[in-house]
Amino acid sequence: MESSEATVQRYFFANRDEDYALQGSLRHPDWQMVWPQSGERILSHDAYVGMRTHRPEGLPRVEPLGIGGCGDCWWGEMIIHYADGSRWLGVSLVELRDGLVWRERIYFGQPFSAPDWRAPWVERGEAAIT
Repeated sequence: MESSEATVQRYFFANRDEDYALQGSLRHPDWQMVWPQSGERILSHDAYVGMRTHRPEGLPRVEPLGIGGCGDCWWGEMIIHYADGSRWLGVSLVELRDGLVWRERIYFGQPFSAPDWRAPWVERGEAAIT
């Protein structure tokens, strides 16, 4: 059995490559994905593929940035490039069970410019993804 880190890394790169067969093979039979911001839950791999491949505006391109975690709890950061030219930042929280991706919770948000009033207390630069 491969390491949890290797499983999660292959999973995120399968998303980038739109390799639904590989994603499905890395998902636990009881896999679910939750989008807290919209209150939606995807309850099966087939429903996920249907939702992804039937987007009226076309598929977004997912650019993985990095993963972290240990044991059965992992996270991944990404930039999501939508067909309309917008770029959103995403974080996926992943739980493994039996060496497979079991639960996934994804948060999305658009980047924004830092307000000037915070300048005395923050650093700007490389930490920002724009």
